[in-house]
Amino acid sequence: MNLETTLRAAPKTESVEYARRLAARTLQTWSVLQAEESVTAIVAELVANAVRHAGTPLELRLVHNDDLIRIEVRDGDQRLPVLRYPQPEDEGGRGLYIVERYSTAWGTIPAPDGKVVWAEISLGTSPRP
Repeated sequence: MNLETTLRAAPKTESVEYARRLAARTLQTWSVLQAEESVTAIVAELVANAVRHAGTPLELRLVHNDDLIRIEVRDGDQRLPVLRYPQPEDEGGRGLYIVERYSTAWGTIPAPDGKVVWAEISLGTSPRP
């Protein structure tokens, strides 16, 4: 089974909530509600990062293959994201930390016209503690 959905969005803050709602509805359609918290958190962080740091049109892609959900966000900025380990008093810098905590694996794929930041969730594995 290979299911997929895609969203193209402008670099606007309201795109984050729209992408999160689309992800939740998609997971309901795919009958994988056990992944909703993880997937919607990752989608929100990756889309927010694309809006905030790239400022270019973006594309969200969700793919469901058997026991795996892959989230991809493509933007037009070639700068690669940097994982930070924030301190409790830090006001920002938590996006990729949250992605790392909720995902089974994540990474980036440089592209001539930007990059893709991806994360995967194994439906048979809980998020990291």
